[in-house]
Amino acid sequence: MQERQTKQKQIIYEALKTLDHPTATEVYGFVHEQYPSVSRATVFRVLGGFATGGKALELRTAGNEVRYDYNVMPHYHAHCTACGRLADVCVEGLPKGGLKATTDCDFDLSGYSVEFFGICTDCKHGRS
Repeated sequence: MQERQTKQKQIIYEALKTLDHPTATEVYGFVHEQYPSVSRATVFRVLGGFATGGKALELRTAGNEVRYDYNVMPHYHAHCTACGRLADVCVEGLPKGGLKATTDCDFDLSGYSVEFFGICTDCKHGRS
């Protein structure tokens, strides 16, 4: 069964594409400025549905609010340890299509996450 594409979902997806790895709260703030009738609960529910349905990635990092990424192709992220910002990162030596893993310990692997840590330019230069 195909999911209905409502105007609210289109608005939220466009906000997701416009913002850089936003939290649900950031998406809500962005959407609410232009469309005050879109509720916070709707934004959170739609983003969760995007993640469940494969239209967005849910990015969970320790100690930080969940962030979302519209780019669902395999790729890697850098996490600023000062401000929490996430950014896409290209890494030499790691395949663009992702890593392949096997295990001998009776474990069915369903995915993986590779996260890099550092300081973003704004924090490095005291601009955040």
